[in-house]
Amino acid sequence: MDKALTYCTLAVLLLLSVSCAKPLKWVNPQEPENSGDMVTVLFSASDAAESKATGITDESERSIGRWAVFAFDDSSNWFRYATSDTGGDIAMNLRAGRQYTCYAVVNYSTSGTGAFVPSTITEPSHIKNKVAYLGDNAVGRLLMYGRKTITPVPGMQECRIAVKRIVSRINLTGISVDFSAKPLLAEKTFTLRHVYVTNAYRTTLFGSDYTEAQLSDARTAWYNSGGWHRGENAEPEMDALLGQRGINTVITADSPYLVPLSFYAFPDPVPIGNDRHQMDVWCRRCTRLIIEATLGDETMYYQINVPAMERNYVYSATDIVIRGRGSSDPEIIDIDPDVLDLSFDINDGWDGSDSEINL
Repeated sequence: MDKALTYCTLAVLLLLSVSCAKPLKWVNPQEPENSGDMVTVLFSASDAAESKATGITDESERSIGRWAVFAFDDSSNWFRYATSDTGGDIAMNLRAGRQYTCYAVVNYSTSGTGAFVPSTITEPSHIKNKVAYLGDNAVGRLLMYGRKTITPVPGMQECRIAVKRIVSRINLTGISVDFSAKPLLAEKTFTLRHVYVTNAYRTTLFGSDYTEAQLSDARTAWYNSGGWHRGENAEPEMDALLGQRGINTVITADSPYLVPLSFYAFPDPVPIGNDRHQMDVWCRRCTRLIIEATLGDETMYYQINVPAMERNYVYSATDIVIRGRGSSDPEIIDIDPDVLDLSFDINDGWDGSDSEINL
């Protein structure tokens, strides 16, 4: 009787222990046994090359603060992860001879709309398909992402993962006016008021650029879709990313506006302006730069369509010459083609030569 009771008790305890272990195995699969000696791999962060797109070095755009590294064993899905709050080196013990896919997420927010919490990650798709929110970027804290496959070997000490900024940068440099062919306009004062980005996508994925098929048709998924905070999503914290308010500078033929401006937006693959004359009609459209000015007592808008955008690229509008009246609405393009002259440069990479930062 005692033996039977003992065996029964042991069986129950064994079943309970197995059932309790299942969630742990699902969250973090058992590391393969005897699969190689442990190797300490050091993941280190380094700055990107200086920005050459505008000739200005901006240390804040290359700043690496909080970041996390995940190493997934490709044959078992067992993984480790580690974080640094300061951008410092991250040491991780991995098995020699095993192939790992490593993911790096840089400058992520741990709270708010786009919070990224490393402890909740249990598989690669949780990283690649994580939705990034534009508002979690700042000039000194730009979101970055990268991946790399490695096979540690005895004596291996360092690993660098190339990451890319998730945002694109849009530059505007040099605005002048030439009303020599329109003397009536030349008599009026032209004052540059604001420059800003419209039709900026609100979210993207860490692991892949959006394709046109993945874009939302909902207006709530875009910023400034009806002008500068005139439509939905009037979030003042977007100002530093999407525009420059209150310039209020008079521009003449002899006195152009030469202050370089840079804005940041998520990738947008739509290359077509999709001009509309009615705000109740919404459709996908390219991201735009808007120059808002007053000509005499009238407010004018000059639209610059940004080509299909990819992450970590720089799109620069330069040598802008305004020769006539603008539109009455930022989303209606009803100006003659010769009213706005400009050059548009696309740099494959933030620094003009290399599109990656090495971690």
